[in-house]
Amino acid sequence: MSSKIIIKTPQQIANIREAGKYWLELMTELRDRSTVGVALIELENYADTYIRKHHIHGSFKWYQWFPANLCLSVNDCVVHGIPDDYVLKNGDVLKIDMGITYERCIADAAISLVIGGDHTNPVGADLIHATKLALDRGIETLQFGQTPEAYGQVVYDTIQESGYEVIRHLTGHGVGVQVHEEPSIYNRPHRNLAKVVLRPGMVIACEPITAERSTDYAMEPGNDWNLYTEYGDLGAQREYTVAITDHGPEILAGMSNI
Repeated sequence: MSSKIIIKTPQQIANIREAGKYWLELMTELRDRSTVGVALIELENYADTYIRKHHIHGSFKWYQWFPANLCLSVNDCVVHGIPDDYVLKNGDVLKIDMGITYERCIADAAISLVIGGDHTNPVGADLIHATKLALDRGIETLQFGQTPEAYGQVVYDTIQESGYEVIRHLTGHGVGVQVHEEPSIYNRPHRNLAKVVLRPGMVIACEPITAERSTDYAMEPGNDWNLYTEYGDLGAQREYTVAITDHGPEILAGMSNI
């Protein structure tokens, strides 16, 4: 196991758990506000007001010069979307990814949803369901003393069996003290997963990033953040912050019940 992996103290884990409570309250409100006719920047502005009111911090804002608290990614923009004036429409697949920092400890998680309800985009809804199913199944394999190899295999197999693809070069990661820490948690079989031994005190952001057909991402000239599916098909994302404990994985942040 890499010596660069940061093992969190019980107090740090408690702080991440508290950050997760703020994350859930704010994300629930953002989900409910994500309706037809709402501009992405309106969601960002609401998040900024909430963060200021509660005297916490948005983990993403100005991280490597990212200019917002939220990553808001629509349809073929699969992750890292910068909030702008785009107005949500029926059937849009919206990914909301957010980090909350409380007492210098970070919770990072994401959801995907169909604007206007699942019936407005059945394919998008099915992709979202498959992505959450893959994550939930993968989380169950994260037992201390094991490696994340089973996680990568289970996530990949679940997505493939559902008829979709994993974006191969986008991964989960360690989290908690920094936004991105070691190790990288691949959503597919990868030799590096065998080098990581899960230990109590490890905290990782697990996030399958998926698409209808694409296995890689593309970028547009002049935008170093928004990542798009290579074929312009729909993308989805689901993410939890998870602590490894003696008694199994604990979800510290994320919407695991919907």
